[in-house]
Amino acid sequence: MHRYLLMTILAFMGSQLLAAQEVSVSVDQAECLPIAENGLVTATVENAPGGSSVRIYFRRLHEEVEDFYYVVARPSGGGRYWAVLPEAEDEELEERDLEGDFDDDDNPDEGWAEWWRTKVTVDDRDPNDDLDQELIEERSAQGRNEPREWLEALDDATLQEWLEGLENEPAEYFGTVYDDAGKRIARSDMKVVEVRDDCEVELTEQQEGESENLTIGETAEWERGERVFHWLCDGIVSRINPLDILRADDHCRACVIAWWKKKEILIPALLVPPAIVISNRDDPPVSPSAP
Repeated sequence: MHRYLLMTILAFMGSQLLAAQEVSVSVDQAECLPIAENGLVTATVENAPGGSSVRIYFRRLHEEVEDFYYVVARPSGGGRYWAVLPEAEDEELEERDLEGDFDDDDNPDEGWAEWWRTKVTVDDRDPNDDLDQELIEERSAQGRNEPREWLEALDDATLQEWLEGLENEPAEYFGTVYDDAGKRIARSDMKVVEVRDDCEVELTEQQEGESENLTIGETAEWERGERVFHWLCDGIVSRINPLDILRADDHCRACVIAWWKKKEILIPALLVPPAIVISNRDDPPVSPSAP
């Protein structure tokens, strides 16, 4: 009897210890993300094991493309992390109205909200059967499996009002923790944040440096060689494919010169090709002076 009681107590203590050490991650609600400037997401991780890494997955809210990208978050101490996102492109969210078999005649003013609500419940992610199904199948294979907790928390009237007030496609994001073997061991709820012209985000000097050397993680094969969907190239220098292979960014490489000019980075003279001056003057060229 005493032995059975002791085993029960030890089992209980073991379960309590395991629960106390459970890994968790939560992401803060960002106020907004700016257009053509880098955004910032912060997170808190508890009981992260040694060798683990924290990722922030992100995407724009789009009717067809739903696969995510990610950036690796940096620790700031005390279980806190931050991650710089790429610069958001100026993209308007396309308005949709629920039609056909799913149409709810009782709420005629909430069709847009009902469209999004229905979208996440149908197998083909196409409530009205009027989207590009081939594009959906190619570019939603991974992202469609991530639950939208923020959407579940809103009623149709609130969601409709929020959708109507948007200036651009908002962004969705969530945090994860991966162990040293590459296994996901924790995930936060998904958040949504507005992308606005008037949004101001202040980055630290370290975060500014990160914004100029971004490595973007991919979650689907189609993302290779393509731009980061509805995000700008500025500062993106490398990519990690789903097999965890690091490589130079194939698409944004052509934008590097423009990016350097925008960021006003001083390029060493040896890296700059000789300038070629084209003159429209009809005068004959002047011979160079003798040394």
